[in-house]
Amino acid sequence: EIFDTLADARKILALWRYDYNNVRPHSSLGNKTPAEARRALELFDGNAHGALAQPATDDYQPKGLSL
Repeated sequence: EIFDTLADARKILALWRYDYNNVRPHSSLGNKTPAEARRALELFDGNAHGALAQPATDDYQPKGLSL
């Protein structure tokens, strides 16, 4: 992928991240999306604290992006 600007890269990557985590099922997660797998873990375990890696900072999150 070639990005025209940093803002363009952030928008495209945010859309890819949403698709990867909320739309596409993963065979390694029993054909669930990562979001579905996390919700299932939270229901089963009461929480999922520490189950998934957390970013060190939220600075990479684009602000004001609407899907």
